[in-house]
Amino acid sequence: MNDISNQWPFHFTLTYSEDEQRIFRKAMAARHARGGQMVWALAIGLPLAVGLAVLGAFALGFIAVIALPSILFTAYVAFTAGMTSHYFFIRRHFRKFYREDARTTWNYLFDDNGIAYKSETMEVRLARRALDSVEDRGRLVLLLFKGRGIGIPSRIFADDAARIAFVTAVAARIRAAAGRAQT
Repeated sequence: MNDISNQWPFHFTLTYSEDEQRIFRKAMAARHARGGQMVWALAIGLPLAVGLAVLGAFALGFIAVIALPSILFTAYVAFTAGMTSHYFFIRRHFRKFYREDARTTWNYLFDDNGIAYKSETMEVRLARRALDSVEDRGRLVLLLFKGRGIGIPSRIFADDAARIAFVTAVAARIRAAAGRAQT
């Protein structure tokens, strides 16, 4: 590990542990599952909409009184099954999508041009303006871009101050790139 506490550009090499991969997958899945306030609006609003649609069909005479309870029950079970299967699909997707071989070594370079990271099988270069944000999660620093992320384990930093300096430096460069893009 390189000591990156006072360097710019930052450069380091690491191999992720299974625990770090799990933390990253959970953080990214939670970000996508949350979807802001929309998920809560759907989880609360859609059952009400289903109930109102069934009530409307009943009022128009499409549903007999005797069938109303079973139709409502079926509609709510179907909705709950859909929400549950979506949740498990998202978990499976991120478990598969972000699972990397634990022995894979990654090389990261953060400089004034952006970020470059590579392993034996892939290489990615991101311009600074491609980053949306950086989040310090304690055990993990998340760099977010276009619904994707890069997870940097906190163990690569010499101490908490070095991690905070890294997050501050990256955040400043993201803001500067956003400012240049607007002008």
